[in-house]
Amino acid sequence: MKTDFAGTLSRLRREKSLSQRLVAADLGVSQALLSHYENGAREPKLEFVVKACDYYGVTSDYLLGRIDDTARRLPVPRGCPGAPRLITATCSVFDRLDEISDPELYSAVVDYLLIPTENVATLLHDPGTQYDPARDAEMKMAEAALVASARGIRQWRTMDN
Repeated sequence: MKTDFAGTLSRLRREKSLSQRLVAADLGVSQALLSHYENGAREPKLEFVVKACDYYGVTSDYLLGRIDDTARRLPVPRGCPGAPRLITATCSVFDRLDEISDPELYSAVVDYLLIPTENVATLLHDPGTQYDPARDAEMKMAEAALVASARGIRQWRTMDN
């Protein structure tokens, strides 16, 4: 069952045992306005939704009640403005892949995304790691496989219509 924005906003605050006064101050709104949002009496502007997502470390889909999968509630460090966009974009890619339901395309996307992710993980683990040009070639091969697989899906869908 999907949740509504007002209920989710209120529940997130209560789960963290935070007062409305504190959260309102942190999010730059009055306590009365936050109360209206939590009770569903008023709808917030997009700017507030973005701030609330960053504040609670959740995706906008979760906060807006589009998904109720708590596994999608990911910790997002404060002061990292790109993290929510990355999380939302990645979730969107995999949601679309689920709709398409093509194992070859799914695998090609995972292979393509895994290479830079592994590169970053390696560098964070050991900043002295030497650059390996073979990883560039591996990335280009994964990209070519992804493009070929995606084109196959497009051609298949075109033939169906």
